Amino acid sequence: MYHHHGVSILEILIGDLQEKTNNPNYDSSYLKRLEDFLENKIKKEYGNIPVVAASLLVKHNKKGSNEISKENRWYASNKEFASHFEKMLILKTKSKVYPLISIEYRNGYRILIVGEPDGLSFEGDMYNKAKIHEVKSFNLTDFIDHVKESREDILNREIFRLIKINSGQLMLYQYLLKRTQEFDLIRKTDKINLYGIIYFYSENLGYVNWAKKTIEQNFKIIKRGAIKYNVYNLSLKDIRTTNMNNKKIYYFEIDFRVYYNQKIVKYYLKNLDEIIKSSNYVDNRNL
Repeated sequence: MYHHHGVSILEILIGDLQEKTNNPNYDSSYLKRLEDFLENKIKKEYGNIPVVAASLLVKHNKKGSNEISKENRWYASNKEFASHFEKMLILKTKSKVYPLISIEYRNGYRILIVGEPDGLSFEGDMYNKAKIHEVKSFNLTDFIDHVKESREDILNREIFRLIKINSGQLMLYQYLLKRTQEFDLIRKTDKINLYGIIYFYSENLGYVNWAKKTIEQNFKIIKRGAIKYNVYNLSLKDIRTTNMNNKKIYYFEIDFRVYYNQKIVKYYLKNLDEIIKSSNYVDNRNL
């Protein structure tokens, strides 16, 4: 999901939940339950506490925010495509979007973390198995038109960057799901599985063919390199088409699974202090 700055306050988050109540991609009964919990319990106990987007914990650059700003500018220019693939995922997996939360205690004050996986579904005879899905999309037209040298090497680096971000977000979402379950806001589960998808797309079939062939040639290297991000079962899918605004879009995807690693989650949670210190509590409607 898109985050401009990723830091806000509780009142703004509550207003954001109210705006999403009629969105069919969300579980409206859960949103109302969460809104009531935040308004009548968390706000009354702790006040208008700061809110941090889970994705910011993964993308936070301790040397500065240039990397985040660059990614946000890219996302803004391709937001329509990203939203299209997120909706495709929801339909394919029969998922809903659930804002998941945790209350963290840092240096004498409370911080609320919120994260929205692109899809969350419950399966099994007793709906006791959860599947968390996260999508990343990569615009091959922008990439090929702007990168003129070392294109293959840079593409490989971009793939690892997306795998790392996707993996980190999925682990944080599992952590947030467990914390949300502890608040009795969402059904308890016996098992949680994490699924990542990266879509590569363009209106230019030649661009898509080149990227697919390049990735096929390097797929063993990609599989080996992904292990350090707790990623496994990588699968490269065939080229397909989808229509958006009466235009044919060619795409293929890399699917993978992610192992949950509590040490990595703790590492990302350490970013909270620095994020809050450097924040001016931005009014952000898109947590």
